[in-house]
Amino acid sequence: MIALLTGAIAHKSPDFIILDVNGVGYRARVPASTLDRLGDIGTQIDLHIHTHVREDDISLYGFLTTDELDLF
Repeated sequence: MIALLTGAIAHKSPDFIILDVNGVGYRARVPASTLDRLGDIGTQIDLHIHTHVREDDISLYGFLTTDELDLF
């Protein structure tokens, strides 16, 4: 399970970002409260991740703090 990603923001949209971790782009859904606190494209960040696995999908949900992750 993916629990933490550290890398540079490669793309931002209203409900997700793509985080470049050593050349691999991870798409993580983020809440608006987290998105507002992220820097610009190219900014290095740490995202605490919840990995959600279903039969037909694997989704990553990213948060800046463990408190936000725990609340999720």
